[in-house]
Amino acid sequence: MRSVQVVMLMLCLLGGLYLLTQAPVFFLPSRDPSIGLQFDNTAARLLGAGLLALAAVGMQYMRAMYYSEVRKLPDAVGQRRYFALLMTALVLIVSALLAAEPGDNPEYRPASANTAP
Repeated sequence: MRSVQVVMLMLCLLGGLYLLTQAPVFFLPSRDPSIGLQFDNTAARLLGAGLLALAAVGMQYMRAMYYSEVRKLPDAVGQRRYFALLMTALVLIVSALLAAEPGDNPEYRPASANTAP
């Protein structure tokens, strides 16, 4: 289980760094592939910052539960810091999703209706 947590932590860390530094414009399709969200530079940077904050939350958790000599809950200050980081990550990710513009997928092509069996 720890290896899955490390992989997810690295994906958040590397993906967040890439989005924050490069700020690519990209399209995120929804369940219906013909529509989705178009992320501009600002929305991509917000998403990258949110992923980095989420990686910081994950590092704090893993350090407290796996990589310390005594596995105990952090004190009140540590719990407040964890909560503040988690809320920061959620606010940044939600603001990135709200900043992205919903629209049609520019690369979507519907299936042809006259396909022969």
